[in-house]
Amino acid sequence: MQEVKTKKYKGSLLLKIAVFSFAFFMVSMLVSQQILIGQKKAELAELEQALEEQQVVNDGLRYDLDAEDADSDEYAEKKARYELDYVKPGERVFYNVGGNN
Repeated sequence: MQEVKTKKYKGSLLLKIAVFSFAFFMVSMLVSQQILIGQKKAELAELEQALEEQQVVNDGLRYDLDAEDADSDEYAEKKARYELDYVKPGERVFYNVGGNN
């Protein structure tokens, strides 16, 4: 008795290459998208930090505007003294040039 050997269908080489190429393409796209998502999350965190800082500045300005309405003379004096370095007549100003000691 002779054994009959049947040929197994191995599929075409072209089909295997196409499936492998498609799988490789999909994996590479997935990896690149994950990298892009990570970069965008970092950018979002930086923008949120900048937004928080700007809100603090805005709150300070809003407080100054409210103070201006209440006591405009005191507000003007404070701005002139600390931002424009004005002094009152007869007043002496001492600067510490040695540092923060």
